[in-house]
Amino acid sequence: MAWKIANKEAKRAVARAKAEGINEMYEKVETSEGQKIIYNIAKRRDRATKDLTHIKQIKDRNGRVLSRGECIRARWKYHFEKLLNKENPRRIREEGNPRVRAVPDITREEVKRALDKMKNGKAVGPDGIPVELWKCLGGEGVDTL
Repeated sequence: MAWKIANKEAKRAVARAKAEGINEMYEKVETSEGQKIIYNIAKRRDRATKDLTHIKQIKDRNGRVLSRGECIRARWKYHFEKLLNKENPRRIREEGNPRVRAVPDITREEVKRALDKMKNGKAVGPDGIPVELWKCLGGEGVDTL
């Protein structure tokens, strides 16, 4: 029972401290220095959410570190020009004989299995007929397909 009373007192103390902290923050925000602090916090949070930070250094072809903005941009420009303008070797394919054989017809069982696997409520195909209709037709729908 004593721990319940102590727990309630601790919660009250935390709530009071939290309220005092919030009141102090509101008072600071009303001053010009407080507004600067809030702006800086917002700026830091915004930067933290971005995936890519600014690249301030990069190495050139010889391994030297570049730190000036125009040098870094020139290096990236060179890299992408080299990357995107490179010709890849082409494989020459030999002319082969086509395989000539009869293609087996689609069986009634294959159509029935395919219809059973299809889910209801999905988008219609190019024919504009929903799957539910084909399923409702039963054997006649399988024969038509």
